[in-house]
Amino acid sequence: MGASRGWSTATWEDPDGGTILLHGTFPTVVLPRSIWPSPKAWQGLALLDDAGAPDAWKQEEEDERASPGVNLEAARFGIGHEAHLLDALTSIEGPLTGRFPDPEPLRLFRESQRAGRPVFFLEPNLDDDAWSDHLSLEAKERTDWRRLVRRIRSRRAWKKALSAAAEGVTSGPEDGMAEVKVATRAWWSMWDADLTLPTRTSRDDRFAARARGALAAVRDGGGSTLLLVLVEPRLDALLGALDRSTSPEVIVSYDDLLASSEEA
Repeated sequence: MGASRGWSTATWEDPDGGTILLHGTFPTVVLPRSIWPSPKAWQGLALLDDAGAPDAWKQEEEDERASPGVNLEAARFGIGHEAHLLDALTSIEGPLTGRFPDPEPLRLFRESQRAGRPVFFLEPNLDDDAWSDHLSLEAKERTDWRRLVRRIRSRRAWKKALSAAAEGVTSGPEDGMAEVKVATRAWWSMWDADLTLPTRTSRDDRFAARARGALAAVRDGGGSTLLLVLVEPRLDALLGALDRSTSPEVIVSYDDLLASSEEA
């Protein structure tokens, strides 16, 4: 196994063969073309989402056509981590931010569909008992009353998170992208802090096993590289989970899921 890191990417070599290219994105941000992954560099796509994402994207697009900006305003109206993130992103000059549906995952999903490349959604369905139990545990930890109080009174914590996230962040590929990275890292640090370390580790280990299963499917189809799309602050945790992983989990592509549901 081996790994290498870039400004918003990482590469992991699977001991069974092939490569996982981790592509870090930033929520609601249109990425500059300079950091788009080359279409020639990968043969399959994995997203840290569930198979209901395409329907959710379609609904957000319909909402935007009916009332431009409605999704952004709805998200900013809330309290806590996501509202802080969107306020920060939309105040940064340079990059296009505050776009719904989330631009980069949707762009790569459509690119894969046009090219006939397999797409894998790494979050299991709710009929997966182990995943259902995990989500119940996450919900319990996130709704602990102490965490809810901190979320309501989170502006000071947000400023501290921004300061901590700025450490070590180098200038981005284009104006404003370094600030985007800092804001996204601050948001994720606060969001993930709601969960205990064992819960986070269990979640990431499951995603790693399914990512390796997706890569195995890509290899079976004659390819060698899986593009794994995730928010940039998650890169190190997923690399660690991939290094810990013992065996791939068999996973079905999105098109195969649709085909099986139509046959049922």
